[in-house]
Amino acid sequence: MDRKEFLGILGISAAAAACGYCFGGCKVNNSTPITGPTGVDFTWDLTNPSYSALKTVGNYLYNSVGVIIAHTPAGYVALSSACTHQGNTVVYDVGGNNFFCPAHGSRFAADGSVINGPAASPLTRYNAVLTGNSLHVYS
Repeated sequence: MDRKEFLGILGISAAAAACGYCFGGCKVNNSTPITGPTGVDFTWDLTNPSYSALKTVGNYLYNSVGVIIAHTPAGYVALSSACTHQGNTVVYDVGGNNFFCPAHGSRFAADGSVINGPAASPLTRYNAVLTGNSLHVYS
């Protein structure tokens, strides 16, 4: 085997290994379902500049324990922020009034149910109750 042939085989092997790594990361994780946090219980004062964006329909925020809170046309929705496919962070799409994972394209309805995969499980939903300017989110 000469040097050119060796480098050619080495290049093909490296490309095959890279493809296996990249495509292997897109398989559905059915063995360990990704679920939302438990014991969720917090209240946000929407007059606080840190949370006041939620006063506007279409805006959304994340809390530190893995919950996304969105102000939808129907009111406030709180869901787990980790996509059930592989745990990537979901975002709210006001135009479609749904949540989606920008990593692999899964979409979830405002109630957390799966619209399309690759995710197979719904997002965990939490209660979101607005009283005055206080938004209470709890499990």
